[in-house]
Amino acid sequence: MTEYGFLSIIPPLLSIILAVITKEVFVSLSIGCFLGAIIIAGWDPFTALYILIIEYFFPQMADSYNAQAFFMMVLVGGSAFLLTASGGALAFKNHKILRVFTKSRPMAEVGTWLGGLFIWFSDTANSLIVGPVFENINNNVNVSKEKFSYILDCTASPICALVPIMGWGVYIMSLVEKEIVNNSALTTTAWDLFLSAIPYSTYAILTLIMCGFMSWSQWDFGPMLRAQMRAERLGKLSADGAVPMRKTKDVALPEGVKPRLITLMLPLVVILVCIFSILTIHGFPYKPIAGSKIRAAIAYGFICGDVILCIMLPKFKIMSFKDCIKTLTDGMSNMMYMCLVLLLAWTLGSLCKTLGTAPYLISVTKGLLHPKVLPALIFVSGAIVSFATGTSWGTYALFMPLAIPLAAEMGVSLPVCIAAVVSGGLFGDHCSPISDSTLLAAMGAGADLIDHFETQMPYALLIGSVCTLLYLFSDILSPIILLLIGFLAVVSSSYILHKVYLKKYSSEF
Repeated sequence: MTEYGFLSIIPPLLSIILAVITKEVFVSLSIGCFLGAIIIAGWDPFTALYILIIEYFFPQMADSYNAQAFFMMVLVGGSAFLLTASGGALAFKNHKILRVFTKSRPMAEVGTWLGGLFIWFSDTANSLIVGPVFENINNNVNVSKEKFSYILDCTASPICALVPIMGWGVYIMSLVEKEIVNNSALTTTAWDLFLSAIPYSTYAILTLIMCGFMSWSQWDFGPMLRAQMRAERLGKLSADGAVPMRKTKDVALPEGVKPRLITLMLPLVVILVCIFSILTIHGFPYKPIAGSKIRAAIAYGFICGDVILCIMLPKFKIMSFKDCIKTLTDGMSNMMYMCLVLLLAWTLGSLCKTLGTAPYLISVTKGLLHPKVLPALIFVSGAIVSFATGTSWGTYALFMPLAIPLAAEMGVSLPVCIAAVVSGGLFGDHCSPISDSTLLAAMGAGADLIDHFETQMPYALLIGSVCTLLYLFSDILSPIILLLIGFLAVVSSSYILHKVYLKKYSSEF
């Protein structure tokens, strides 16, 4: 086996640097893959391209697991698109249950938070559905547009990253499964690792908890408190000079057709019942289940859900059967980009294995990179890259092929390191001003994008700082204890900061 030494880290390192600079994950991964092939081909670019195609791209495409993952990505993407277009969530808009949340500002914010938790099947659908549903409720009790958009943002990608049967979970498990296949010493499954990683996904969990707590307690601080005081005392929901974002896309139903809650609830129930019925037949949760059976169960559930939707929507005159199929295929086509990113991520991981990237990193960092700090380092690095690029999935594609081999070599908990990658990537997706989730949250709330970013950033930094400290102790404390400590740290910090900023801004209003 050829020893490539320092050259082995250049392709993945270059991919990360280019992704940060250019914000183009696809191009950055492509260049990293091509450079890795050039190194292997002895610096012959023509031979490198041929090797890259025949020895890496083709085998990755032909691999049975990869084919299953592509199928899953496309299927889940199409199903989520159709589910969103059904308009079922809009049935809540005039539902009597919403009257409970019109009594006060805390109730309105808590209601918006609960609504966001309910739309767990799509991060992009969250803002575009929950925003219009709760807009008037928040406006009537003087919730600032900044706080409204913050709640929408917190209940979008953070909750989706914790759900194993939707697009985020399928994508993450696809990356994890590939590293398991590449490392014969790993005998677990991607499903088991993902479930084990959920309690350590501190950024997602603490963000969701903090959002609900801040909605109930009103212990806002920093620019967010100023925005809330402005809205409450002056009646200005947006700052002077703000340029509100407008929704670029609405869930539009035909004229005269009312949205029906059943078009959302019934397909979701069918999906969940089908998935867990099949998993139970195979021994869940008491026996390990092969990844192919898990993916088959998920696919089965979503296909059944799609069939139910394609029967219901024409019956309720929401859309024709032909439009159902078109909507479904449009959603599938939207996943092509991520499928290509996934292919490049697998290819780069395979190239790194040939180059010996992980063993080299271990050899040069002995005595410097302690296993205790690895999860925290992964989280911070991922947070920086995801913030700079505005993408979590691209960050996962860059870091998962590095984090898992490193963790395996150093004897660090795989679930913890996987959770650190997920949390780091989530940080940027949640708060970066160039993230689509941040943009959609501002659109859904009708807020100014920069105002949304500036008021949300202190909250994200507080959670990120707490998560960094928690990952330093993840090897000695249980996840429940870690989350409890994290919650107490967030609550106490929020209270202190609230009092400090309340005194600071009280003279302005």
